[in-house]
Amino acid sequence: MSGLKRKEEEIGLIDLDADKADDSRKEQASKQKAREQRTKAVRMAFAGMVAGGLALMLLGTMVFQISLITVGFVVVIEAVIASALNNSPFWVHIGIMALQVVMGFFMNQILFLALAAAYYFLLLLAVKLLEVDV
Repeated sequence: MSGLKRKEEEIGLIDLDADKADDSRKEQASKQKAREQRTKAVRMAFAGMVAGGLALMLLGTMVFQISLITVGFVVVIEAVIASALNNSPFWVHIGIMALQVVMGFFMNQILFLALAAAYYFLLLLAVKLLEVDV
């Protein structure tokens, strides 16, 4: 700090403590905004996971006539695979989604497993959204 600034403070022209208080208020406001953004991201991720899972379960049971236990098992397995392979390269995730579609072709449930692959992609996006540090 320069001597001129100290002299100005002694005379009463400026208040250096007020500048420090303003900086701390700005820092607290930015931290509060970051916390609010983080909370919104967590809510969006959770809502996406739940809504996607429920949509897949409803479509599987109502439209494709698959038992609820089987559809629930697929939803849980998708979540486990997405969380286990979270830090894998992108090509691994593409391979898993392609494998799901191929399995659907052989099991005559190609549309259901294509939707399951889309749910897997949604889960990956949600997990990545949770990892973002605001």
